[in-house]
Amino acid sequence: MQDNNQNTNTPTQTPEPKKEDVISNDSQNALTDNTFVEINEIRRKKKRLIYIGIISFVLILIIGSLVIYYLEYRKVNTQYNNITLTMWGIRQPASVYEPVIKEYEKLHPGIKIQYTLVPSTYYESSLFNKLSSGINEPDIVPIGNTYLPIYQKFLSPAPSSVIDMSQFQNLFYTTAVNDLTSQGKIYALPENYDGLALLYNKTEFAKAGLSAPSENINTFVSQIPKLVVKDSNGNVTQAAVDIGTNTSNINNAYNILTYLMFINNTSMLSSSAVTFANGQNGQEALNLYNSIAAEDGWEATFPNSVSAFAGGSVAMVFEPSWEIQNILKLNPNIDLGVATPPQLPGKTVNLSLYFAKAVTKYSQHPTAAWQFVRYLDSKSVLQQLYNNELKNNEVVGEIFPRVDMANLATQYKYMIPFIQMAPSSKSWKIGDYRAVSNIFDTVISGKITLSQAQSEVLSLLIKITNGNYTVPPNE
Repeated sequence: MQDNNQNTNTPTQTPEPKKEDVISNDSQNALTDNTFVEINEIRRKKKRLIYIGIISFVLILIIGSLVIYYLEYRKVNTQYNNITLTMWGIRQPASVYEPVIKEYEKLHPGIKIQYTLVPSTYYESSLFNKLSSGINEPDIVPIGNTYLPIYQKFLSPAPSSVIDMSQFQNLFYTTAVNDLTSQGKIYALPENYDGLALLYNKTEFAKAGLSAPSENINTFVSQIPKLVVKDSNGNVTQAAVDIGTNTSNINNAYNILTYLMFINNTSMLSSSAVTFANGQNGQEALNLYNSIAAEDGWEATFPNSVSAFAGGSVAMVFEPSWEIQNILKLNPNIDLGVATPPQLPGKTVNLSLYFAKAVTKYSQHPTAAWQFVRYLDSKSVLQQLYNNELKNNEVVGEIFPRVDMANLATQYKYMIPFIQMAPSSKSWKIGDYRAVSNIFDTVISGKITLSQAQSEVLSLLIKITNGNYTVPPNE
């Protein structure tokens, strides 16, 4: 009985876990931790494999692209192996283009380029006759910015692989887009920009108590009498500006009248119609021209505009930039100023006068020719050509045609006014510039009315449009 009581009263003790149980539980916990480690390691290995796969794929793409480029490059070089492109120039001697051509030939060893300077005298008729003959040279030719209606049928439009319309519109001024394209196709790239600027003699302006030509056309007209100088007998020894009704010695009578029509909102063309005599705007511009001519003292006995200006016979002349060189050759000591032409308040319009490079449809290698034309319009090449012109003892080179080079104007003498004019410049597709110029000269001289001139210009454009027009030999 006592033993039973003792057993009953003995405190209950929790049995100690067996050694093997402890080991078993720890092993389970350790197994769980290792599993996570292994999973993370597997994930890291997968990521590395993915990264390696991506890098390998990119390398394959790069190598493949290089192989394709190499094969295409060999194909192009084979296609253009030992070919010669001929290019005409109208102003610049070979010495200006030679360094650029040599560099291009180094970059394209399968191509040779021959440059020929064609005298500007009778250039248009020479070009027209050459293209009309259908001979497969020259490959590249300069055309005036108004001549596309005449030459379009002889030209090969630019391939979109060389330059497309969007690129063209972004690179060049609006006047180039309007002048050099037709029905969505690009037929030439501008080799320069130029326009009708106002050159003035700073010394003569100072004598008259003036600092510069007014930017307002009405104030400009009021300056005219102050710049006319007469001798004791009342004979004009210095005119104010080269505006007169006898146009035989005025270089830009037609351009001056056209510019006055532009600033007076004259509609020159509408679709296929000629409209500059419709309404009053064109006649008002002609009246303004004649009113200035009556006061500015320009004489028919003066030499041509450039010679008269260089010789001190006139205080101002309307000229493009390339005439600056000729003026300074005639008179290196002239204190020359360049200004943008005066405007009516509220609107700015200028007249563009420039050349563009086109590829003829007879070229046996039109794509190669277009690639070279495109190369000539690259920033570095345009700057090199300009510097080559300066090395050729020229004071002012051809104005940059690219919008994104306008900020460089401050580096070059006389360029700023022309760059200021460029965004607001325009022309009109009259075809034969000289023929229309002759018609306008007869209007200015009073031989025919503005309405009669409109009929004559329309007749001219109809012949051009129908392909029945031949550039006269005196051009």
